Order: sequence, then structure tokens, then C-alpha cells
Amino acid sequence: MGHNDGQITSFDKAHYDQLIAYLRDVDNVLDTTPAYLGPSADLKLDTTLNSRFHPGSSDWPVAKDFVAQAATFGTSVHTRLTGYETDVRAFFTALKNAEDVFDNTNDLTTYDASKFAQEYPDVGGGTPAT
Repeated sequence: MGHNDGQITSFDKAHYDQLIAYLRDVDNVLDTTPAYLGPSADLKLDTTLNSRFHPGSSDWPVAKDFVAQAATFGTSVHTRLTGYETDVRAFFTALKNAEDVFDNTNDLTTYDASKFAQEYPDVGGGTPAT
């Protein structure tokens, strides 16, 4: 439960399930939102920019520089987005795999953090125990 000062004083199964649901919703947005980073009226990143952006002439140096920088930026964003998607899905899976921690506790704020990290290393980005 939270207090007015914003501090978390408990993290029970319901809170845990809310976190998992939030991550599932984030992944759903990434998977189903049409043109997540595609073309739109507000000029989101789009790999077809170079074929649509022609102020004056396509040989105009300012336009060439803009298109080149936009392509570099767009590639960077798409690369980072792919990593973000991978991380969200891995964290979601790790949390789902650690749900059984609530067989041993009703509140994660009272659970030994080192024990949790040892039993569920993939939640923190480590390698699952074999």
C-alpha cells in the first residue's frame, strides 16, 4: 500500500499482478499499434522519408543532409525500440516465472532480497539458475 508521501509500504500479489498486467499492456501496444513509428500527419519516424521529402530539389544539400541525418536517427530509434521490446518481454516472462514467490510470502517488501535474487536471477536481468 502507498501512503500520501509516495512511499511503498507493501508489494503483495495484487501489486505484482498489476505490474505484470502493465508490462503485458506495453507489449500489446508495441505489437498492435498501427505504424508505431511509421508515417503520420505528425511526421513520426519513417524509412520512406527520403522518397517523400523534397523541398526544392532532391539534390539540394540541405535536403540531402536532413534525409541522411533522419535516416541515421530513425535507424537508431528502431534499433533501440527492438531492444526495448526484447527487454520488456524478458522482464514480463521473468516476473511470470517468479510468481511462485508468493507461496512463501504475502509481501515482497518483507522478503529477503538476496534470496529473491538467488532464486529468480532473471528478474534482475541475470541468468536463470539451472
